[in-house]
Amino acid sequence: MPGDDISFREEPVGRSPALDVLVLLAFSSFLSLWGLVGGPGLGDHEAIVPLGARQIRETGEWLIPEVNDLPFIRKPPLAFWLAAAASYVVDPPVVQPPVSPLAARLPSALAAIATTLVVYGLGRSMFGHRIGMVSGAVMAASAGTLFFSHNAQVEMVLTLFGTMAFAGFWWGTETASRRSRAIWLCYASLSLAMMAKAPMPLGTVCLPLAVWWFFVKPAVRDAAPVGASRPTYSAGVWHQIVRVGRLRPLSGIILFGLLFLPWPIYVYSNVENALYLWKIEFVDRYSGELSGRSQPFWYYLPIALALTFPFSLSLPEALAAPFRNVYREHRKGLLFALTWATIQLVFLSISAFKRPHYLIGALPAFSLLLGPVLDRLFIAARAFDRRRLHLAAVVIVLAIPVGLVLGAVFVQREYADVMRAYLVGGLLVGVGAVAGTIAFVRRRRAFSLATLCVSSGLAFGITWDAIGLSRALNGQVDTMADQLRAESIGAEDRLTWVVGRPDARLAYSLGREIQPLFSPLEVAPFREGRATIPESLVTAGADRLRRLLAAAQEEYFIIDADFWDRLRQNDGLPAREVLRVPGDEIDDTDDDWVVITNPWNTGEEEDRSGGRNRAAESTSAGQPAGTQ
Repeated sequence: MPGDDISFREEPVGRSPALDVLVLLAFSSFLSLWGLVGGPGLGDHEAIVPLGARQIRETGEWLIPEVNDLPFIRKPPLAFWLAAAASYVVDPPVVQPPVSPLAARLPSALAAIATTLVVYGLGRSMFGHRIGMVSGAVMAASAGTLFFSHNAQVEMVLTLFGTMAFAGFWWGTETASRRSRAIWLCYASLSLAMMAKAPMPLGTVCLPLAVWWFFVKPAVRDAAPVGASRPTYSAGVWHQIVRVGRLRPLSGIILFGLLFLPWPIYVYSNVENALYLWKIEFVDRYSGELSGRSQPFWYYLPIALALTFPFSLSLPEALAAPFRNVYREHRKGLLFALTWATIQLVFLSISAFKRPHYLIGALPAFSLLLGPVLDRLFIAARAFDRRRLHLAAVVIVLAIPVGLVLGAVFVQREYADVMRAYLVGGLLVGVGAVAGTIAFVRRRRAFSLATLCVSSGLAFGITWDAIGLSRALNGQVDTMADQLRAESIGAEDRLTWVVGRPDARLAYSLGREIQPLFSPLEVAPFREGRATIPESLVTAGADRLRRLLAAAQEEYFIIDADFWDRLRQNDGLPAREVLRVPGDEIDDTDDDWVVITNPWNTGEEEDRSGGRNRAAESTSAGQPAGTQ
């Protein structure tokens, strides 16, 4: 019945586009920069970045960065370059070793701010200034941006250059005023994205653009004069093939080659087994050889909802928006964003090796899809069914405490040490959601959207700082670092990580290098991937460990407790256990870290010299040290 509808007028919003953009810039900067000097310690993968940047500053070797004194060529060096450059700006000269967590995370924060502005600019060209502002606000306040703007991994930088490539392609093909310049932006940004994390942009940028140009764009029906016949779909595909020359592909390939190819060519020419390692990292990673178990095809669907929080409830409508008549005036832009998001999603889902952070590159596309939907919901004039509106408000208000309780159960089970921080952040999100719902029902929809954005940002920032103050997430690393110092095992002592890659957090915390028993380049020819470890590699590792322990040189090794117990029981490995640090799982001792050393090494200098003599004598007699 008409009487059951509630009519909402268009919400009054900013009247000056320039001032609006300044507000968006300030909002994004506040959210992305807050907590960079605090928060949790660097994670394992994060800490690789400052380790590589630290060795760049100490050695001056920029082209082939090193981590733990070994060439790190698994990924291109852009993340190391940016962190090293940031350390020159933000780290005082007295900081030793150089490259602080602030310097490591600052490039990601700046990339998040820049990505927000690019999303706004692309949204404005697609949908107009107001929707562009909504899309930019969604990008700035989404959980994915909030988290990865505070993460030293290269994902946010990769997202920036990927977004710039999509924006350059759209501007170069859909806006006549920017056509000559924007297509160069596309090729240059693609090259920089490859320098961030090659070869992923080939699948997450080039593939969606190709699908859009050859298959989706021919289906988009632009306005035509009345009575004019429309071309068939096949004719449209052929037309796009003919128009490829407008993309200046030859010039683009040359620019791409000049900006990206010199680095892999240089590495291939100077690092032995580089091709084997790249094959493992790229081909075997995608096919699943690097993982013992494959995640389901739908793995990224809940990840998409998590990345777009607190706007997740509108994501299904955003994905359907290109096909709804109510959004028909924005159909072309929505189809471009949908192609971007869905082809990335499919490309990543086909891979057997899945990780949550791989999907962050689709967040700008989700933000563009959400822009028109949230504009219609919170700003544009429209009518709502009274009973449905009130029912939705009641459901949201009741669902909030249920969601917070379920979240608390999960946090208590998986991350009990951060429960207090979760409760603070959850309370802020809940209060913001309730306040936003009440404001919406009272016809203050723009205020409701602002409340949603601000409350989620505040909740993240306060929770981030609280986790940092609690020092809850790196307990095993901190304990190991403290105990190594207590045992006077310092930078002058040889320290080797026995199984796999050394934990980068520990090396960063100690301010020293920790060598692996086998370098990645040594391991590469041994096997096809990491799903299974060949017995020959295990045998070679045990033999090398035995030789080092029997030598006269003082050695320390960090080894997983389960592997150490197996070697000690089955092989009678001669060694002295120095210390043992429990893992994060209290009931699982297999994750404990054990430090072992030569059997003659008691830690006292005089015992060391005597032990060296005894080791030399027993070795010359054909008897391994420590077996007498």
